[in-house]
Amino acid sequence: MSNGRWQYRVETVKVSVWTTKLKKQDAEIQDRLTRLGLEGWELVTALPYGTSQRLYLKRGA
Repeated sequence: MSNGRWQYRVETVKVSVWTTKLKKQDAEIQDRLTRLGLEGWELVTALPYGTSQRLYLKRGA
């Protein structure tokens, strides 16, 4: 699959503090992660970044 090299990607996801938007926001993030997964990206970690979340991904080169 991989020759020992990785590609890395960082995605920033805006996070809403309004509870009425949480389900829609969760669905949007899930759709985004599913799309990235289909492209071969694997989520390594997610960390807070101000009012957003930073998603760190990798895939075999």
